[in-house]
Amino acid sequence: MPFLIFYFILNMKVLLANPPYRVSINDKEERFFIRAGSRWPFSVTKCKNEKSDYMPFPFYLAYAAALLEKEENVEVFVEDSIALNETEDQFIAKVKTIVPDVILFETSTNTVRHDIELAKKIKEFSPETRIILAGFHVTALTKETFDISGSAIDFILLSEYEINFVDLVKALRDGRDFSSQEGIAFKKDGQVVINPVKSLLDISKLPFPARHLFPSNTNNDISVYWDGFCQSRPAIQMHASRGCPFRCNFCVWNQIMYRNEKYRPFPASYICDEIESVLKEYRAKEIYFDDDTFTGSKQHVLEFCDEMIKRGLHKKVGWSAMADFMITDDEMIRRMKKAGCVGLKFGVESGNQDILKHIGKPINFDRIKSNAKLCAKLGIKTHGTFTFGLSNETKKTIQETFNLAKSIDCDSVQFSITTPFPGTRYHDELKSQGRLLSEKWEDFDGNNNCVVKFDDFDEKYIVDFYKKATGRWLKHKMRDPKWVIRQLRYLNRSRAGQGSNFVIKRIRRAMELIMDR
Repeated sequence: MPFLIFYFILNMKVLLANPPYRVSINDKEERFFIRAGSRWPFSVTKCKNEKSDYMPFPFYLAYAAALLEKEENVEVFVEDSIALNETEDQFIAKVKTIVPDVILFETSTNTVRHDIELAKKIKEFSPETRIILAGFHVTALTKETFDISGSAIDFILLSEYEINFVDLVKALRDGRDFSSQEGIAFKKDGQVVINPVKSLLDISKLPFPARHLFPSNTNNDISVYWDGFCQSRPAIQMHASRGCPFRCNFCVWNQIMYRNEKYRPFPASYICDEIESVLKEYRAKEIYFDDDTFTGSKQHVLEFCDEMIKRGLHKKVGWSAMADFMITDDEMIRRMKKAGCVGLKFGVESGNQDILKHIGKPINFDRIKSNAKLCAKLGIKTHGTFTFGLSNETKKTIQETFNLAKSIDCDSVQFSITTPFPGTRYHDELKSQGRLLSEKWEDFDGNNNCVVKFDDFDEKYIVDFYKKATGRWLKHKMRDPKWVIRQLRYLNRSRAGQGSNFVIKRIRRAMELIMDR
C-alpha cells in the first residue's frame, strides 16, 4: 500500500484541453466557437451534428504535450473538444473519467467567461484539480481574470507558455516552490502575483508537436484539422516560424503572445525533418504553414527552399503558407514554386494608405498586385485577407479596401471585421477615445460583430457590408474569363487531392455567396 500511494503522488495526470463552447440557436443550428490555434478567435453558425469546415491545429497545446511526454511520472491526456465537436456534458464526462491532477485550458476573449464557468463546474466534483488558463486574453488581463474567477482558477500562464507550463507541472509534481518561476501568475494571501516572462523562447529547442495525441488520446485522426485553402488531404498544419517583422496595431499574437519580439524562424533542417516525419506518419499530401508570416525573412525562405530541393521533398509533397507580399519578391516566389509551393495567403488589410500607415503596416499596392500576377502565372493559388473597421475607418475607406480586393488577381479572399482584442494598441486607442461599444467579451467576434464606434457609420453598416463582400467580390471575378479558367484548373487539382465531393461543395458554396450578395 505505501508503494501505491507513492506511485499515485508521483504520477501526475495532466489534461491539455481545448474545451467546447456552443450556443444553441434552434433545434438544428448552433453558434460554435473556434479558439486554440487561431490568431483570430471567432464563432461560426453550423449544424449541431456537423463539424466546422475550418479547424486550426492547437500548436501551443501540442508542443506542451510533446514536452510533457519527455518527463517522468507524468501522464499526458489531450481533449480537443472543438475538433471533436463535443458537447460540454461529453467533455465533463471525459474529465470525470481521467480525474486529472492538472487541467490546462487555452482560452480566448470571447470564450473566457464561459471557460471560467466550466472550471467552476469541474471544481465542484474535483476540488483538488489544479486548473490553469493560458492564451492572449488572460495574459493581457491577468488580474481581471482572477477577479472574476473566484477560486476556480489556480494559475495563469503568460505569453508563450510551453516551457513554463512544463516547469510548473514538474514543481507541482515534486512539491517544489514555484513562487519565483517566470511566466506564471497565481494568488497568494488573496493577492495576485504576476511573474512576467523574462526570456525569449528558443523555438529551435522545441520537439515536434505531439500530433499522435490529437484530437484526443483515443481518437488520433489528425485529418480533422483543416484549412479550406488547402488543395489536398490530408493537409498537415505546421509552423516554420513565430512572430512577424511588422507591428500592426490590431495584431494580438505579435503584441501579446510574442511581446513584439523579433521574428523567429525554425532552422530549415528542423522544418524539413518535421516534413519527413509527417510524410511517414500521416502520409501527408500537403503541408500548410500556418505561420504569422511565413515569408518574414527572404534568407530563411531561400534556405528552406534549397533544403526542400536538396532532400527531394519538393517531389513528394506540395505546400502552402500564410505569407506576406511585401518582403516577398520575384526570386522568392520562383524559388518557392520550384520547391513545391502550391498556395500562398497574404495579408493586405486595407486599401487606404493613411490607415495602413496609422496601424503600422507598410503596403505597396503595386507590389501586391505584381506578386499576385506572378503567382497566377506560375500556378500558385493565392488568397488575400482584408479587414473592415481599422483605425479611422470611413465608408469611403471601406469601399477603397473592397475596390483594391477586386483589383488584385488573387483566387480567393477573406474579409473580416477588425476585433480590437484587449492588450493590443488598437484596443488601448479605442478605449482612450471612448469608442468601444461593448466590454462584453462574448461580443469580440470579428465574424459576427463590430464593437467599435465610428463617426461615419454605425455597426450595422459595417456588418452588412462585410456579410455581402465575398459574394460581391466573387461576382466581379466571374466576369473575367481568364480568372474563371484558372479556378477550373485549381478545382481540378482539388478534385485530384480531395475528391469530387469537395469540388461540388465548393461550387455550391460559391453560388450561395453570389446569390446572397
